Amino acid sequence: MLRRRPWWRVLLEEFRAIEEEMQRFEEEFMRRIKEAEAMRGCIIPLYNIYESGDEVILTADMPGVNKEEIDLRVGEDYVRVEAPCRSALRPGQKYLLHIKLPSKIDPSTVRARYREGVLEIVAKKKVAGVRVKVE
Repeated sequence: MLRRRPWWRVLLEEFRAIEEEMQRFEEEFMRRIKEAEAMRGCIIPLYNIYESGDEVILTADMPGVNKEEIDLRVGEDYVRVEAPCRSALRPGQKYLLHIKLPSKIDPSTVRARYREGVLEIVAKKKVAGVRVKVE
């Protein structure tokens, strides 16, 4: 006897397939952006991104930059950093980093510090919802 899968399970599998396809599309899109940036003479700095409690922390190695020349832009789910590179080995090039964040953030909470060639960006995660006590 053949058993039919419940309709909700079929629907759930379809949603998972769509989610996987969207993730592949996003990864391909970001890969192409990075390739285009590389062709324009941009340097993608080494970076590390991690979550710690209610914060997202990003560090990027950008030696030879004046902090006044760093152009930092953030959204709820991305960080974009651009700055001229003053290295004698790479004249005329610039640092360019555009990455998608692992969690949504509140852009108004972003703090940035540049010290000894390392840019550190710290942002609070966006609160998805708050539990409210009903009286």
